[in-house]
Amino acid sequence: MKEATFSQARHLLDLVEDIVVPATTKFIAREKFVVNTKHSARVKISFIGNNFAEWFLNGDGKVEEPRSETKLHYHKLLEYSVDGPIIQELGGEEKAETALSETFFLMERQKHGDAGVLLNNGYSNIFYVRDQADVLRAVYVHWDDDGWDVDALSVLDPYGWLGGSRVFSRNSVLMS
Repeated sequence: MKEATFSQARHLLDLVEDIVVPATTKFIAREKFVVNTKHSARVKISFIGNNFAEWFLNGDGKVEEPRSETKLHYHKLLEYSVDGPIIQELGGEEKAETALSETFFLMERQKHGDAGVLLNNGYSNIFYVRDQADVLRAVYVHWDDDGWDVDALSVLDPYGWLGGSRVFSRNSVLMS
């Protein structure tokens, strides 16, 4: 007699809520992502990592054409994970992908680290964004006392994300 096997799908992500991002004009990353911790800064940014600078700000920098209003989903990462399984659970790269302008919009809403959609407790807010070479990258922002820290990693990076981090996507439908 064969033993019955039951498999229960493990989920990495728990949908928290959605947020509407208004339509944008042309978005030029070099003009927006600037280290500036003055109170009058458009967004207090205290650090921009080398990867982010190379992949999104190099030369003329990443430029995004105007976008219509979009809806972002944001999820709580339930346990430690690298990017591959997260992207798979979101439904693949196309569904996981967000825009740099959407990341900046959320940072701007919490420009002084105020409470809001982005976590401001040291955990990462993770966005999957295509860089200047059209390669999908994991862009992350977290609040660090005097401003937002911004950097990016390869989605193939062996280092993962802590449970409790927040993952953003535009078109995702969680896969079971």
